[in-house]
Amino acid sequence: MSRIDYSVSEGLSVLRLDDPPVNALTLATLEELAACLERAAGDADTDGILITASSSHFSAGADIALFRDIKTSQDAVRISRVFQEAFAAIEDSPKPVVAAVAGKVIGGALELAMACHYRVCTPGTLLAMPEVKLAINPGAGGTQRLPRLVGVEPALKMLLGGGMVDARQAMEMGLVDAVCEGDDLTACAADLLRSKIGDATLFSPDAVHDQERLSRENRVASPISRTRLRVDKLADPAANETALDQAKRGLAGGPAELIAPSLIVEAVRTGLNESFEAGLRFEQTAFAQCMAGTAARNRIYLFFATREMGRINTGTDTEFPVTRVGGKKDLYGEFGVSPRIAVIGAGSMGTGIAQAVVMAGLPVVLIDKAPPAVARSRERIAASLQKRVSQGRLSPQRLEAMMGGLTAASDWEAIAQADLVIEAVFEDVAVKQAVLRSAEAVVDPRAILATNTSTISLDVLAEGLARPERLVGLHFFNPAHAMPLVEVIRRRGAASEVVAAATAFVKALRKTPVLVGNREGFFVNRLMIPYFKEAFWLLQEGAEAEAIDEAMCGFGFPMGPLTLIDMAGIDILADTDAVLSRAFPRHGPLPGAVAALVERGLVGQKAGAGVYRYEKGRHDRLDNPACREALDQVRRREGLAPRAVAAEEILSRLVMRMACEAFYVLDEGLVERESHADVAMVLGTGFPDFRGGIVKYARDLGLANVLGQLEALAGRLGERFAPCELLREMAKNERHADVTTG
Repeated sequence: MSRIDYSVSEGLSVLRLDDPPVNALTLATLEELAACLERAAGDADTDGILITASSSHFSAGADIALFRDIKTSQDAVRISRVFQEAFAAIEDSPKPVVAAVAGKVIGGALELAMACHYRVCTPGTLLAMPEVKLAINPGAGGTQRLPRLVGVEPALKMLLGGGMVDARQAMEMGLVDAVCEGDDLTACAADLLRSKIGDATLFSPDAVHDQERLSRENRVASPISRTRLRVDKLADPAANETALDQAKRGLAGGPAELIAPSLIVEAVRTGLNESFEAGLRFEQTAFAQCMAGTAARNRIYLFFATREMGRINTGTDTEFPVTRVGGKKDLYGEFGVSPRIAVIGAGSMGTGIAQAVVMAGLPVVLIDKAPPAVARSRERIAASLQKRVSQGRLSPQRLEAMMGGLTAASDWEAIAQADLVIEAVFEDVAVKQAVLRSAEAVVDPRAILATNTSTISLDVLAEGLARPERLVGLHFFNPAHAMPLVEVIRRRGAASEVVAAATAFVKALRKTPVLVGNREGFFVNRLMIPYFKEAFWLLQEGAEAEAIDEAMCGFGFPMGPLTLIDMAGIDILADTDAVLSRAFPRHGPLPGAVAALVERGLVGQKAGAGVYRYEKGRHDRLDNPACREALDQVRRREGLAPRAVAAEEILSRLVMRMACEAFYVLDEGLVERESHADVAMVLGTGFPDFRGGIVKYARDLGLANVLGQLEALAGRLGERFAPCELLREMAKNERHADVTTG
C-alpha cells in the first residue's frame, strides 16, 4: 500500500502524505519518502520538490507504536538514527524542498518540515514538539533544527513545554516562511518554490560548500538553504548560555523519573557548543536513555490505553457517530438529529456540565427551580468563556455562538424536548429521586435520563421510575468543563443503546469515558475516599499536614490529599463516606478528626478554614491553630499520644490504600480492564502519569511486593488494608498486564 502519492506538475514533484487517519510516520513511510526524494532528484523534468498532505491535516508525527515496540537501547538508537537520516536526505536534496502544512504539525512531522528548505502553512495551522509529554526527547533532529530556526530561548519553550504555536506565532518566530491566506495551499507553496529554483546562491554545490564553511565559522550568511547551517538566530553565545542555564534551573526539583527535560536542554547545548552532528548523536543516546526508563513506557502505555477506551464495549454493536452541531454527521444514530441536552441544577457541577456542552458546540437547556441561581450560572459560564477570549483561546464569534446555544429556565416544560437529561442536584437520595421522576414525567419516553451522582447506587435512584432502563450514570468531575474524565455508570437492566449513547455523548464533549459497574462510589471515589480517610488517620496519629501533602506531591500528584479535601469540603468527605462505609464495612470508621472539624465548621476553603486556614486575597494556605486544637481534643478523648510519622510511612500507607481498593474493584469486575482503572486514576485524580496509574504502578513495584506491604499494614492497622483474593492470585502468578495497546 502506497503511503505517499507522487506526482509531477509544471516542473514540480509533489509528495503527498496519504496514510489516514493521521498520516503517522512509520518506517515504511520513511522508506517510501526516501525513494520519492531519490526519484525527484533524478527526474530531469523536476526542478523542485513539494512535500504536503491534505488541505486540513499534515501529520501527527512518528507512529507511537514504534516506541512501544522498542526493547533495547540499541533499538532506540536505531529508530532515532533512521528518522534523522531520512530527514537529512530531505535537507541535503540538490533541489529546493518546500513543506506545505496544515492542521496539526506535531513532533516528528514538524521535524520533517524543519528539514525542508522552506515551510508554508495555512492560517489555522498549529505546530508543536510534544515529545516531552511522553517523557522522551525529540529524536529526529528537533533539538538541533528548532533553535537554528527560532533561537534558543523560544526553542526551549517549545521543547520543554510541548505546547502549540499558531501560524501567526510561527511566522513571527521564523518557524515558517509564509502563511498562505488563500484557499490553495499547494499553489501558494509552489509559488514560493518556483521563486527559489535556479538560484545559484542557494543550491549549487559551490553555494552549499560556502554555506557550510561560514556555518562552521559561526558567520552569518544570507541566504542559506539548509536549516542545519543556519547560525543567524544563534549569534549571541552569552544569551544562548543564559537561556540554557535558566531552563536547567527551572527543572530543579522535578520528579527524578522525568529525565527527558534535562536531556533536551543538554542536546541543545551540545549542538551549539560542539556541532550539529554531535547534537544529533546526543539525541540518539538521550532517546535511548528515556526509553529505558519507566516514565516513558508508562506514558506510552497510557496513550494507547486512553485511545483504546474510546472503543469501550458498551454492550451493543450499534454505532453512534460523534460530531458537533452543524457537522457532517448526526451525533447519535438513534436520535437522527443533533441531540437536545438538558441539565438540571445550576450549582457548580450543573454549571460546569452546561459549559462543557456548549463548548462542544451542542445546545443545552439549564434549569433550576431558583431563577437567581440560573442567572448566576449563566453569568459564570459567560465569564469563563470570556476569559478564554481574552487569552486568545476562543474567538468572539465562537463565544457568541456558544452562549447562543445556552437556554436558562426555571420550569420543567423547558426540558420537554430534551433527548438527554442530566441531573446534577445535591447528593441526596430523596432529592435526586424526586428530580428524576419529575424529569421523566415531561420528556419523551425515548429520552435518556442521566444522573451525576458520585456515590449513590443507580438501583436506588431508579426506584419509582416508569422506565428505569433509560437511566444511566454520568459522573463528571469538578470543574466539569475542564476535567477530562467522565464515569459512565451502567446498571443491570439498562438498555445497551442508552449506555452507548451516553458514551458517545461523553466523547462528543472531547472527554474520555470510563465504563464502570453500578456500586457505591463507582471507581474513582471508591479509591479516593479511603485515600482521604487514610490522610486523616495519619494526621490524627501525629503526622504534620504539610508533611502529608508534601509526600504525595513528591510522589507526583499536583496537590496533596489534605489540600484537595479542603478544596472539595471536609463535610463532603463525611457525607460520602457515610454511603461507602455502609456498603463496604471493611473500610472502617471515619477518623474522629473529620467529625471534629465538621462539628467546628472547619470544612475547608469555602468556610475560610479546614485543615489549613485561608485569607481573602491570598492564594497560599496558612497554618490553622483551630485544626490543631481539634486534633488534640480527639487524641485526648481517644487516649492517643501524637507520634512522629516518617515520610516513607506516609507515602506507603496512602499509596497502598489506593492500590488495595483498586484490586477489590478489579475483583468485583466494576471496570473492564486494568488499563481503564489506570486511565481513570490519571485523568480523574491527577495520579502521576509517569507512574502509569495505580495498577501499573503496583505491577512495576511487583505484585508480590505490594501484597507483602498490604499484609504488613493489615496486621498493624486492620482490615482496611487486607488484600483481596484476586491480588493474592495475581501475585502468585505475576500475570502480564492485560492491556490491548494496538
